[in-house]
Amino acid sequence: MLYLRTMSRRKGEQFMQRDFLVESRSYDQIQRGSWRAYRLDAEMQLGDEQNDNANDVVRLWLPAGTRMNWATGTRPLRSHCLQFFWPERWYMLSAFYNESKLIHTYATIIQPAKITLERLSYVDLDLSVLVKPDLSYEVLTQAEFEEMAELLHYDEQTRISALMALRTLTSSIQLSVGLFAAVPHRLNLTEFHLACSGK
Repeated sequence: MLYLRTMSRRKGEQFMQRDFLVESRSYDQIQRGSWRAYRLDAEMQLGDEQNDNANDVVRLWLPAGTRMNWATGTRPLRSHCLQFFWPERWYMLSAFYNESKLIHTYATIIQPAKITLERLSYVDLDLSVLVKPDLSYEVLTQAEFEEMAELLHYDEQTRISALMALRTLTSSIQLSVGLFAAVPHRLNLTEFHLACSGK
């Protein structure tokens, strides 16, 4: 089930109102970006993913065209995207799709997200990993992480936790276990928001 509303437009047209707000902030709490997404039911099978037994995972669906509001301007999302957030974890995943096929996944190091029924806020720590479907990967923005940690005075716990999260991610990739099995390589459909609204 998706948390959304259907609202009428003139001439009988319909559009789906995204009810789940996501906000990305920097360590000093300045908002970097925001977008609205569809929150997917935890038990919904999206494709060929394996359940990671984390019932507390928040999975968000962002269809291509979703307006991404960044400090530098608003841009539409070019590909479909699935986002994964877990309480207490120092990372999140953004998987991008060409229609139903996985292109790549960005694993982003964050402070644990603050999650409520209708919104989610997280602090981006400027460290990420690009993971391809074959589990080859590249650590990105390591220099930016060090620069921002110095500029914004990341505390010691944040620095250590971020680097430990990076190690967890790369170990999971190298061992081909756990975390990335939760990301579908192929989706069952690409209009979850329409299918689940009875349209």
